[in-house]
Amino acid sequence: MDRELSVIIDLVNEAYPDLAILDSLDEWLSNKFNPPIAFVQTQAVTERANTLTTYKVIADAGIVLHHPKVKGVYQPISTDPLRLLLRKERYGYRGKTDGLYIDIDNSTFRVRSERKDRTEITFRFEYTAAVPKDAVEKINTFEIEEDWS
Repeated sequence: MDRELSVIIDLVNEAYPDLAILDSLDEWLSNKFNPPIAFVQTQAVTERANTLTTYKVIADAGIVLHHPKVKGVYQPISTDPLRLLLRKERYGYRGKTDGLYIDIDNSTFRVRSERKDRTEITFRFEYTAAVPKDAVEKINTFEIEEDWS
């Protein structure tokens, strides 16, 4: 699992601790799951150099909250827990799994609830990652020649 998806899963787990999470696109498209459930997906948009040792990644996230059906009527899942968590954290979030910190662009935060069976939440976020270093053999022993003459 990539780091971007991992941090979004952590975010949804914190906002909705009792909600199951689905991250497989094939399984989601096959519609073989039982609501209530959250489907999460991320997609990298761009990467660019930030400093000599880091680069900045911009990505999109999508969260789909599938509502449970009770007596033939869909019971919407509120977006308030997620909104409150993000406001409290000033639209930044540090993942619990690997510690990745994302900065969410609150101007891109969109909630769509046109369909009765789901609520779709999308936003753009960015994070800074370290440039991978080549493995360098370290010298652990030193030979010193001394001339005491």
